[in-house]
Amino acid sequence: MAGPFQPTVRCVQCVLAAFALLLASCQSVLVHEARSPFSHIQIRDGSDRRAMYFIGEGGAATLETLIDLRQPHRLQHRYSHTMMAGLLYGPDPRAVLLVGLGGGAIVRFLNHEYPRMQLDVVEIDPVVVALAREYFGTVPGERTRIFTEDAVEYVRRTDERYDLILMDAHLMPSAQTNATGLPLRLAAQAFLVNLREHLTPGGVAVFNLIEGRDTRASIGLIGDTFPAVDVYRSSAAGNVIVVALTGGGRPPANELRERAQALDRSADRGFSFEHLLDERENLEKTSNADGAKNAEKISILYE
Repeated sequence: MAGPFQPTVRCVQCVLAAFALLLASCQSVLVHEARSPFSHIQIRDGSDRRAMYFIGEGGAATLETLIDLRQPHRLQHRYSHTMMAGLLYGPDPRAVLLVGLGGGAIVRFLNHEYPRMQLDVVEIDPVVVALAREYFGTVPGERTRIFTEDAVEYVRRTDERYDLILMDAHLMPSAQTNATGLPLRLAAQAFLVNLREHLTPGGVAVFNLIEGRDTRASIGLIGDTFPAVDVYRSSAAGNVIVVALTGGGRPPANELRERAQALDRSADRGFSFEHLLDERENLEKTSNADGAKNAEKISILYE
């Protein structure tokens, strides 16, 4: 563990990533700006890419969505690649819930790769929903529904059950969120229990956590709610991805590897599922070397 004023490699990576995003925002062109009760939002274009930023106090910009206008169905953000690791645990999901729309990059990807999938999307901010439609082409479809409401209320009222739930909801930090912008209502165990009950047998929930002082507590709470979890970390972003399982445990490593290889052979998606497993295994080795505890239930502890 690094001592005071000695940044770890991960911290350095986060600083470099933040600098790269800041540089990109300075070189891009502002095409639209809006404020909602939840966020200050900017849409920026640079080269062939379009981005949605959330602007915080002092003008700090957080990249929310990035798409390639030439290939809007290809995921550009590294954390979103890692979130797709959930597909390794529940292959070919028929019904999926996505909480947090942003510009809709994940929606565009899933619509393209899984055209028969029933996809429900919940986004609390109507301004985000409108901007996703106007600037990113993210619209409801025959098998895609977009609900503009609080995810807590949606999960409470719906009778739908899902094979895969993707939690990707963040706001700018405030009294209603934790330090990284995760709404406190979505971090509460009561919500997590309700979420688990809306999964089909063997269903999977995937949580995008932004790296920060609350990360370990969030992983622990998810681990207390689900029988087992796997933890991934994108090597080029400050995100920790938690895959929570409702079954008796995670699939054997060789089975996950075979699924990853099959997915990589089936199509060119712009990222490798097998590479995601390599990153997770590297993180697991580091955690074990550092003396990670409770490894039977939480296979990788974030350090």
